[in-house]
Amino acid sequence: MNAREKFLSVMRMDDGDYSQVTVPKVEFGYWAGTIRRWFTQGLEKKKDIQASIADGIAVMANKNIVAGMEKAGDVNVAPVFGLDPYLTKFPVDYSPRYQEEVIKKTDTHVWYKDSYGVLNKNDVNRTSLPMEISHPVSDWESWETYKQGYALSTVEDRLPPHWEKLVTGLKDRDFPIRLGGTNGGFLGFPRQIMGITTYMMKLYDTPDLIHDICETFLQFLLAYYERIIKDVDIDCVLIWEDMAGKGGSLISPDHFREFLAPRYKKMVSFCRDMGVDIILTDSDGYVEDLIPLIVETGVTGMYPFERAAGNDLVRIRETFPHFQIMGGIDKRVLFSDSGKQRIDQELAIAEEMLKKGRYIPHIDHFVSQDCTWENFIYYRNRLNEIIDSISRT
Repeated sequence: MNAREKFLSVMRMDDGDYSQVTVPKVEFGYWAGTIRRWFTQGLEKKKDIQASIADGIAVMANKNIVAGMEKAGDVNVAPVFGLDPYLTKFPVDYSPRYQEEVIKKTDTHVWYKDSYGVLNKNDVNRTSLPMEISHPVSDWESWETYKQGYALSTVEDRLPPHWEKLVTGLKDRDFPIRLGGTNGGFLGFPRQIMGITTYMMKLYDTPDLIHDICETFLQFLLAYYERIIKDVDIDCVLIWEDMAGKGGSLISPDHFREFLAPRYKKMVSFCRDMGVDIILTDSDGYVEDLIPLIVETGVTGMYPFERAAGNDLVRIRETFPHFQIMGGIDKRVLFSDSGKQRIDQELAIAEEMLKKGRYIPHIDHFVSQDCTWENFIYYRNRLNEIIDSISRT
């Protein structure tokens, strides 16, 4: 099986039946600084990481579809372990496509408005996550102006360049594609354009405004996705939210059911009508309390399940035996103060999960600079052995 076939075989498998299933060997990705550090610890440098890619920028573990529209892809780690490409994001643009504007620049910092109209402050080389200073939407008046950027007539212009050539090149691909990514959700989008504090307050103070934002964005997504799926065979749709922290969900169950659930259900219905049967949600933080709400909407799975936030994969699997799960291996067992015993304990959980099915194991987010190359070698070789043994059952 190629990587695409492996992914689909796991997502669609019956419980524990590996007769027609091969688990892909994948990672989510790495911080650029991690790979640079590993070069000093023994990783062979097949290709250097561009100097313009800061240590705090992700190097993805998937194949890129359009050069220049996506983050750099890993070419150094995967060949060492025979890793499959990860689920690849189809290039989309959820912004109103404002021109980026530098407002102020000093020797140390830069203030700029991005394509969403958010005013950010960052170090002059933009090596970290920016500080968001202000946001373009705060009330009905600003939203009525802003929403013009989401007219359905803009969909065609958002397609990647050389569309017909791109479509032809993806017909016989050997890797899976997801449609959906950062800000492509119904908490993720309004938070991006309003800021988290304003968004939270408007849930109570002006709920009709939040409903209009969510519904406008939903109709935009449905038109956008339909245009893409018309020509490209998509393997899954992702609803991106990042709607939890270590303490749990950012919004209450009541607010989830009022603002998010109706749009999730419409997205799920759309996907099924379009022949896409795998619908995932992406969120960091502690997500166990969110999963029952997500399952109610028909969404079929989730990732990356950060362990430091307290997520318990075995408990989740016992409660939701058919829920598709990716990730969930605690990156902290690869830190310099760890060792083989802690890694083996963590991999025992992954092995138990694999036996139950519908699970693709990998580190629970980007592999951080705290993770040593020596520990990663041991972890990845052992996980590959476990996957091989499971796939032969």
